[in-house]
Amino acid sequence: MGGATPAYGVATVKEGEDLADELWDTFGGGYKRNATAYRPFGDATVDGFDLDIENGEKLGYTAFVNRMRQNYELDASKSYYIAAAPQCPFPDYFVGDTLNNAWFDFVMIQFYNNFCSVIYDNNFNYNIWDSWASVKSMNKDVRLFVGIPGSPSAAGRGYVPYTQLVSRIQPLKSMDSFGGIMVWDASQAYGNTQDVLPNYAHGIYRLIKE
Repeated sequence: MGGATPAYGVATVKEGEDLADELWDTFGGGYKRNATAYRPFGDATVDGFDLDIENGEKLGYTAFVNRMRQNYELDASKSYYIAAAPQCPFPDYFVGDTLNNAWFDFVMIQFYNNFCSVIYDNNFNYNIWDSWASVKSMNKDVRLFVGIPGSPSAAGRGYVPYTQLVSRIQPLKSMDSFGGIMVWDASQAYGNTQDVLPNYAHGIYRLIKE
């Protein structure tokens, strides 16, 4: 939820809690408690929610996550997750406080479109996020995903040629916080054949599985 546009925001605790209840009833397991809830996908349920917050009021997101976690406890039939996709400058302006004060299962950091992107060897700041994961995160087992563009056209800047990606990711694989690679987006990665075959997506798969 979120994204770069249009304008949005969660300004208060009540707004955060109300939004969590609405999304739970609409897309999660809330239909079991609210038979009149609007369900665009019927009784199909998502596996969780991801906060990609890039503008607007931000005070209510901690309350959103905490209420959503309470809602998750109402449905023991499956596992539900909470994730965030902050940009790499630390701390993230929009979700930094929420990351420190609510429980996240994984964090998919956008290491592109910024000075701390993967392509900038001296500024790539995974180590700072790794420190946050072990010291500040409420979930000491939180997993961090390195977010990259799937092709040169997938983001304004920050595409990582495959050979450079391998050299940057290999040292991270031994770190407890490392969860994998997030790609924006999968369709771009599957269509990208410029520096690894059969495509960038399969190259990433091999890199993670090695």
